[in-house]
Amino acid sequence: MTFIVAHILVAYMVLVMPWIGQYKYRRLQRQVAEGIPNARLRFYRLTLLQQLLLITLVVLFALSARLPLSALGIAAPYSWSATRGLLIAFTLAILASIVLFRCTGDRFLVRLLKMAGALLPGTPVERCHFAAISLGAGITEELLFRGFLIWYLGFYFSRLTSLELIVISSVLFGVCHLYQGVLGVIGTGVIGAVFASLYLTTGSLLLPATVHALVDLRMLAILTPGRLRRLQPKFSGCLPQETASSAAKIIK
Repeated sequence: MTFIVAHILVAYMVLVMPWIGQYKYRRLQRQVAEGIPNARLRFYRLTLLQQLLLITLVVLFALSARLPLSALGIAAPYSWSATRGLLIAFTLAILASIVLFRCTGDRFLVRLLKMAGALLPGTPVERCHFAAISLGAGITEELLFRGFLIWYLGFYFSRLTSLELIVISSVLFGVCHLYQGVLGVIGTGVIGAVFASLYLTTGSLLLPATVHALVDLRMLAILTPGRLRRLQPKFSGCLPQETASSAAKIIK
């Protein structure tokens, strides 16, 4: 009976998450376009609640199934020195990307605004909430798509190779970002493959969860309020007209 919960959770990830994510994002777009007060803050807070719920479900499943948490990646890495070296390398790469996009990344940012502009924070309070859901995403999505899903695939489809586990989990991770369009699905799928590789290499979610959170948090350093104002003339060309008009009001 306990393992039925695992099947239901995977079915939810495959059949529901991509569509509910798209629905929620489209609704947020409409609310932002209509100028509904605190639409983003409510979205962020609901997201935090959902993150907490998913973490709780996965942990309760593991405990009820008497599954060691280490099977889901909640464990120390195989090698602290190797993990530390990888963390330093990825942190330097993220810092370099921040510098690069701060200097020459307007084209990238316009594309990002087109894919997920309604999600991006425009006020100090929204930026604090965005930081919170970025940290939450690092924990929740790694536990769900790397720890739990890779365990599930390995348990029920034991003939799958490590490469196949990475590909399957990363494709699903990308599809769950359907609201970002085709480029968003491809991009997050590739990033998911990197995170899955880090997980299988280190035997722990510590490194992929940390890198995941840093990748999301870097947007706060790249997309500053001042830069949003500079991008305002291009904003209307990369978002639906009604969303662009409301976004222009927000970033003034």
